[in-house]
Amino acid sequence: METSTIRIAIRGLNEPWDTSRIPAVLDEIEASFREEADIPARLTADSMTIAIDVATDRLPDAAALLRDLGLI
Repeated sequence: METSTIRIAIRGLNEPWDTSRIPAVLDEIEASFREEADIPARLTADSMTIAIDVATDRLPDAAALLRDLGLI
């Protein structure tokens, strides 16, 4: 299975996302992927970006969910 990585700049996050609590943000995004779209995803973050690894064939669904969440 091929995977793709979506990267989101942390400094670009706006309300309601609390950039001082990135682990909580990751948990919320991961829960949305799992519960709302049944998309397995691996989320990580460094000081500048959130990286979301998803199966390439689920990339359109993942992008749609991120748009609904206001992240892209």
